Amino acid sequence: MGQREAWDSFYRSNGRAWRGSCRLPDPLRGGGRALDIGCGSGKSTSTLIEMGYSVTGMELSDEAVRICGERFGPSAGFVQGDVRSMPFGDSEFDYAVAVHVLEHLDDGDVRRASAEISRVLKPGARLFVRDFAPGDLREGSRESSDIVYVHRTPDDIAALMPEFSAESSELAEERTRFGAVRRRSELLLVNRKQ
Repeated sequence: MGQREAWDSFYRSNGRAWRGSCRLPDPLRGGGRALDIGCGSGKSTSTLIEMGYSVTGMELSDEAVRICGERFGPSAGFVQGDVRSMPFGDSEFDYAVAVHVLEHLDDGDVRRASAEISRVLKPGARLFVRDFAPGDLREGSRESSDIVYVHRTPDDIAALMPEFSAESSELAEERTRFGAVRRRSELLLVNRKQ
């Protein structure tokens, strides 16, 4: 099963898997066009709308696009697309977020995604990346899944995304209890298109 089919199956089984909103930086103070790359069931989209952005969500899964279209109606636009070859023109967006997206790509695909994200962003635009980091409780636990997971460091991401320069980098860690005390570890990166 390919990635697209695996994600369609996931969303058919789980519907709106992630609810509510999430913490995102607001570099433009709520103005401009934002792209939610890998929008899933719309958690980041919801936050971007609340911040005042005109939002387009893009997702590999047709099923997730359908769910978001029903959930948000005309308040945001949604398209099926692949981050490695996006269905947008050059310099269309002021801001992009990729929350738990790059971790599902191998290194070569992250390089292709970086070039595509850079292409659709305006000069000087920001990209927020949030991914699971090495040491996260999920690392190594999904070998049987059809969905790819790669845990990277900030330096790994920087090396794979030469079109961007890091403005901020944070490793957010917390201890959580899932049967035993385990570590939840995520990268929070703000990058600027060069």
